[in-house]
Amino acid sequence: MVGIDIVDVSRITDVVEKYGDRFLDKVFTREEIAYATQRKKADESFAGRFAAKEAFMKAIGRRLAWKDINVLQSKGRPYIEFHGTRYDGISISHERAYAVSVVVIAESVMKAVNSE
Repeated sequence: MVGIDIVDVSRITDVVEKYGDRFLDKVFTREEIAYATQRKKADESFAGRFAAKEAFMKAIGRRLAWKDINVLQSKGRPYIEFHGTRYDGISISHERAYAVSVVVIAESVMKAVNSE
């Protein structure tokens, strides 16, 4: 299954400016916040992670709790951790105005995810 999402970075910037930590703590894990805030363009990183979470939900085919989806990095490559399982079929890209993410999950894996 495939999920894709695109996010306008300025939308994330506006929400962070308006709600600050309340928004960040509702949507992102501590690891995600720590990673993004270390980046020169934190809003782009937050937007990319937001897009990845949305793309993951689209690939799964159902709404999930934001913080159950943890978008992490290993050796420069993003991956998703969901309920203790690692998903490597993820790509995130961003440039100034937009962030986009694609998530691909094998059908054999879908059965395990949907049983949770």
